[in-house]
Amino acid sequence: MYRILLSILLTFPFLANAQVKGDYVWVGGYQTNPEGGQNGYTMDFNRNKGEPAFIKIPQGFARNNASICDENGYLMFYFNGCAVMNRFHHVMPNGDSINAGAWFDLYWQDCKYGYPGFQDVLILPDPGNSKGYYILHSKNLYFPQIKDSMQLNYTYVDMNLDNGNGAVTLKNKPFYPNFFHMYSYFSAIQHENKKNWWVIKPMVNDSVFLIFSLNENGIHFSHIQNTFQFLDRDRSSASGTVKFSPDGKKLALYNYYDQLHVYDFDRLNGLISNHKKIEVYPSDSIDRNTILFSSVEWSPNSRFIYCSSSVDLYQVDTWENNVQNGVRFIDSYNGTLDPFPTRLFLMAQGPDCKIYMTPKNGSYSLHVINKPDEPGKACDFVQNAIKLPNSNSGTLPNFPRFRVDEDKKCDPTITSLFGETVYYRREIEVFPNPSSGVFQVKIPEVHRSGTLIVSNTEGKILVQKQVNWSVLEEIDISTFPSGRYNIEFYPDDQHEKIYYGKQVIKI
Repeated sequence: MYRILLSILLTFPFLANAQVKGDYVWVGGYQTNPEGGQNGYTMDFNRNKGEPAFIKIPQGFARNNASICDENGYLMFYFNGCAVMNRFHHVMPNGDSINAGAWFDLYWQDCKYGYPGFQDVLILPDPGNSKGYYILHSKNLYFPQIKDSMQLNYTYVDMNLDNGNGAVTLKNKPFYPNFFHMYSYFSAIQHENKKNWWVIKPMVNDSVFLIFSLNENGIHFSHIQNTFQFLDRDRSSASGTVKFSPDGKKLALYNYYDQLHVYDFDRLNGLISNHKKIEVYPSDSIDRNTILFSSVEWSPNSRFIYCSSSVDLYQVDTWENNVQNGVRFIDSYNGTLDPFPTRLFLMAQGPDCKIYMTPKNGSYSLHVINKPDEPGKACDFVQNAIKLPNSNSGTLPNFPRFRVDEDKKCDPTITSLFGETVYYRREIEVFPNPSSGVFQVKIPEVHRSGTLIVSNTEGKILVQKQVNWSVLEEIDISTFPSGRYNIEFYPDDQHEKIYYGKQVIKI
């Protein structure tokens, strides 16, 4: 009896804290490697403070993205919507052909770029097996008379197999019969019992959330709840995201067309209540003929909601008595190409207390909200803050909300160290802009020597000059064709890898 009790006491803390670092490794990348596979990258907050690092991966990411770490923050496996890869970046045994079917054969055909979708996959630990994991995924179905139908499936990974590296034991198993689900808007949060999970998914052309429960007996439909907003197939579906607050008490859904919807959430019963609709944009300014791909994310302190809509970023202060008065404009897209437009799109809160944002297309940039717990522009939003080793294709991993019951929702001691090829971007003053080709560059006061570089939007260096003890430097590109150019200043006195940049227009 003593040995049994001791075993329980030793095991319980492990299980209770097993997933607090479940989101410590992010994987992305979207470029074919001539030698085979894809060029990818990892952001490992456990070992290299989130600094992007180049890796070669067997399959890339066309937006759908999920990963999971063990209790120590080490990567176990990741998923791109159609293949499961283990920690060694190999496709798991039986881990291929996820979401296979008529739609894939007709419209997609190849898993090398993953599977389309923005927030349509999740990885959740099995409450009944400490070595088991459910992958929840939305599968596109093909019906000639029905547009964009989806089926909710699960795939199961057993980490006991393949020498502890994991293998897929079940795949493509439907868990709900109705096919009319929204693209995107797939999220989860732990039950109040700290073991089971609540999973939500809204219906399309309807005004309800489907609520599912994942427990030791598997995933089951629980109940339906009112969204208080009719969600339209042509505008709402795939155009936004939904996120639980870090304290687990609220839920936010946002897209440009339908605006921001905030609800209270009861983790004991999985109930949604106290709906509030907030107009991020004035209702009469919404362009009904335009879809701006959008996303939503919370600050770590669960006070602020961030809403991005391709061209604009807003912050909403939920502590205002009238939340509508808490809408604050943060910034607009600055026009940078890297090499494609780096508009403001998908957001994800990192375990380092920052919010990362990716453009929708295959650019090399990530934007960062450095201090999301601060009000207004004190949140320190930096566009094109991080240069990735290769193209990203508009993807960030979709995690359930971890650390809900922890005092610390994130770890502010994770400070990026930045390696040889990764630089953190700050804005530099360049004027006039646009110009006929002659620009004045104001060198930051804290730096007096470094290298000025002018490159085109394809990354080709056109001008490079050394700067020594100068306040203003002139750049003359009048002989080059009209268009957009990047002006960058790399200081010599680097402690952290910081550079200053501005995109200019030569007319």
